[in-house]
Amino acid sequence: MPFNEKVNLEQYFKDEIERVSSSEICAVETQIEDIRSNAIKDIEAEAQQEAGMVEEQELRELNSEFAVRMSQLHEETDRRLMQKRNELTAEIFNACEAQVIAFADSKDYPEYLRKQAAKLGGHPHTGACLYVREEDMRHEQLIREAFAQPCRVEKDSAIRCGGIRLECAEEGIVIDDTFDNALAEEKDWFFSNSGLFIK
Repeated sequence: MPFNEKVNLEQYFKDEIERVSSSEICAVETQIEDIRSNAIKDIEAEAQQEAGMVEEQELRELNSEFAVRMSQLHEETDRRLMQKRNELTAEIFNACEAQVIAFADSKDYPEYLRKQAAKLGGHPHTGACLYVREEDMRHEQLIREAFAQPCRVEKDSAIRCGGIRLECAEEGIVIDDTFDNALAEEKDWFFSNSGLFIK
């Protein structure tokens, strides 16, 4: 896959994540606001009714209870929001990962690996090792030929989605062009920009 297609693929991931998460975020925020609003109304109504029937000391106790209950309500809504955020994030990134793995199992993937290896081999590297997922070891010869300089091709069980990671210990170089790394970077972006944080 040429550099533009990789950029387009990454842009597609960003656009898809923003599209799916935007409606989910609105729904979660509305649900949380409704829970808070209804609970506050109930507590205030109860407080007003009891305030009319009690003396000053009882009113102070009621205010204290109100503060405790509000604190508990905030903790509960924060817990629910955190749970929903985790579920939404997992759902979005599981879907993205499935699409990436589907591409890695497609007929176009070997050509992508060939172009990626050729790009990585565009600069001289001494003692280079190219790491791929176990399933991609069947393309070892294609990768070696495209890299066009002496290298090792080894499987790395940490690579689940595809792509190539170049490591050159002698030069202290690591170039991670795996889909796994791209998804991890997108997840960091998502957490920073989704608005799904606990206030």
